[in-house]
Order: sequence, then structure tokens, then C-alpha cells
Amino acid sequence: MRNTVDSNTLPEHFYLDILENLFLCVFVNDDTGRTTYTNPATMRHYGVTPHYLISTYPDWGFWEGVVYPPAYKQLMKEKRTIFYNQLNLFTNNCHSTINTPVLKNDSSENVEFMVQIIQENFSTKDVAIISNQTKDITNLRIDLIGKNHFFCTLIKELEKVADSDIPILLLGESGTGKTHIAEYIHNYSYRQDKPFRSINCGAIPSNLLESELFGYISGSFTGANTKGKKGLFELAEGGTLFLDEIGDLPIDLQVKILHVLDNGKFMPVGSTVPIHSNVRIITATNKDLKNCITEKNFREDLYWRINAFCSVIPPLRSRREDIIPLAQHYLDKHNSKYQTNKVFYPQTLVILAMYHWPGNIRELKNVIERIYILTGGNIIYENHLPKEVYRSNNKNKKHYHKYDEIIKQAEKEIIISVYNSQGTITGVSQTLSISQGRAYRMIKRYCNVISEE
Repeated sequence: MRNTVDSNTLPEHFYLDILENLFLCVFVNDDTGRTTYTNPATMRHYGVTPHYLISTYPDWGFWEGVVYPPAYKQLMKEKRTIFYNQLNLFTNNCHSTINTPVLKNDSSENVEFMVQIIQENFSTKDVAIISNQTKDITNLRIDLIGKNHFFCTLIKELEKVADSDIPILLLGESGTGKTHIAEYIHNYSYRQDKPFRSINCGAIPSNLLESELFGYISGSFTGANTKGKKGLFELAEGGTLFLDEIGDLPIDLQVKILHVLDNGKFMPVGSTVPIHSNVRIITATNKDLKNCITEKNFREDLYWRINAFCSVIPPLRSRREDIIPLAQHYLDKHNSKYQTNKVFYPQTLVILAMYHWPGNIRELKNVIERIYILTGGNIIYENHLPKEVYRSNNKNKKHYHKYDEIIKQAEKEIIISVYNSQGTITGVSQTLSISQGRAYRMIKRYCNVISEE
């Protein structure tokens, strides 16, 4: 005789564990369309946590173009299971969706709630979708992706100054995407049809850096090309020159850069004839330039010249809502390049979202490329992650698997991180786009100290 299990004897968390570890995306909506529950698999489809979807977008207006809106109305009218294709604007894929009504027990045939299952199709290629409804900053450079309020505000400010010629200084940790942002500024300016050139001032020996920047004439030094060479200032004529790691620029070259900014002219190595320069300068560094000035390693007059507009690029750990969209973006690039359909397992995204990313976007990009290569099948499980990423969630803390505990733990880490960086209730409120009252309650709950404002 086949053994059977009485479902009444199973604990409630058993069913919740099944939902939270299910590969299929599950939505539960009430009769008004409000999302009341989603499982972690939803992060793979929409790039944000289930808690974010439930608390931030409670109505169906947000799903216009993501979940086919007439399906909701049709289900409420016909009170039967509806099958349809879902167009996902985040992944640009087409999925099969099953939406089933659950009727109330009052014999009135009124819908109490709806259960929606999203099934990905691995046997067909992705459907290309062109949409003007995306809310991400992806219109000029696809790698520049952001949902974080502070990051989006920063980019909007840079867009406003992009069409001017004032020098821009980008500050931030290594790997935060300063080069991409510099190129974004160039593409947003009236110089977009002219060249964009970049150089890492700390990666080239100082004796070669001058000729790279300003070029040289024939016979200017031993081993020089007999035809001479154009430097980046000349090659970027009419466009933009991005000087990365400007803090590593030798003092003698700092003087010459300052001369170009002040007079719009430079002289190639070995030449006595100045060349006119019409180049927009963008600089970047991960160093504290004011400290460099104090230590006599950086000229103060150059600092004020390149600092006409300064923007601080936040580290990835301060943009946690951007981790999943960026990870999905890099995975999509590899899928497109190699014609594959690999996807993240839900728990993989949970670990990615909670990791502190000391190497920022550069580290994330490298991790995604690595796990893509090492994953043989279509599903990227959490054990495919590098050890330093996978084990970081078990270091000095409990790793949760229940949905509510995962959300609570992630919420705690985000609040502590933002509060440590901002230091005030207002700062947390503005960074996370939440009310000051909610920010106060969350800081009081998770932090040892509360700032009085």
C-alpha cells in the first residue's frame, strides 16, 4: 500500500518553505489587484525584492506593459483560469502566465484572491521588445543602470551640466563606474558626435604620460616615431577627454594640464609651436585630493580648476536596489552573445543582493561572467557563486531561508549601511525615498544610536 501524508499534520512553515524555494515566480493578488505576496523568484523577473513590490507598487498601474492589464479584468469578469503571455520589461523576455481565481466560501462566486504563476520558456529565444516605459537610466549607455534615488538624482544633475563646457570631477571608490558615467556625460552633450578619449593617469609611467597626452614631433627624443605622434588632446579635438585617476598625475604634468584648461593651448613634446585645443575635460579619482594638496602631491590651483562641478559616485553597497538589475543586465549580455537562456535561481539573487561588494560594479561584473562560464545548465544556483560571495552570508550571522526573515535581514543591513553613510534621519529618508517617520522607526529598530534633528 502506498504511504500517504496527512496535510493537516504538516507545519505551516513547510508550505512557505516550498513557495520561497520554488523556481517558478508566484504572485498572489487580492480582488483589487493589490499584490499581497510574491516569492523570492520574483527578483529574477522584476529586479527588486518582493517586499519592494508589495510596499511600493500596490496597484496595477505599475504593471502596465509588464503584466498584461486586460487579463486582470478578464479574470474578474469570467471567474476562470486565464492563460496568457507576459511581456517582462525588465528582462525583455516573453513568459507563459497562468492566473487562477480563488473564490470566496460564501457561494457568491466572488473572487477572494488570485494566484499567478509565471513559467519561463527555455525552448524559444527571447522576444525583442522595444519600450519607452522603462524607468531606468539606460537611454544613452546601456551599462548605466540605476533605480537608487540618490544615484538617479546624481545622474539628472550631470545631465543638466553635460551641455556646458565646465570641467567635471567624479569622485568615488574604484569600480563604481566613473568611466561609464564620463562617457554618458559625453553622449548627453552637444559633443556626442566628436571623439571620446580616456586615459588612466596612474597606469602609464610618468616619462611616457606626457607624450600620450600631448603627443610629440619627429626627432623629439630617442626612439620616437619619425613621423611624430598625436596626443590625446589632439585626438579628442571637439570632443571629451577623460582623465581617470587624476590624483596620480605627476606634479610637472599638473602644471601643463592647468595651462591647457586656462589657455586652451598645449605644445607637443619637442615642439615650440602651440596647438589650439577645444576639448571638454572630465576627471576622476578615488583619492582624497584635499589630503593630496596638504601633502604637496596635488596642486591646489588645479584642484579648483577641475572641480567646477563635483559629483560623488556612491559605492554599490549603498545602491542595493541596483545590484539585481545590474546582475541581470550582465547575464543578459552573455546570454545574447552566446545564444543561451541561463537564469538565476532565487536564492542566488538573495545572496548577490546581500553581499557588500568591496570591488563595486567591476567586481559584480566579473562575478557574473565567472558564474556564467562555470554553470553548465540553464539555472545558476547559489553554490556556483565564488566562495567569498557565498560564504559572506554565513560569516558572523545566521543565514535565513524563510521569506520574512530574509527580507528583515536585508532591510536591517540596508538601513544600517545608509545610516552609517548619511548619519541623519533625513539622509536615510532621501536616499531610500521613504518618509522621515518610517526612516525614524527603522533606524530606531536596527541602529544603536538615533540622530536628533
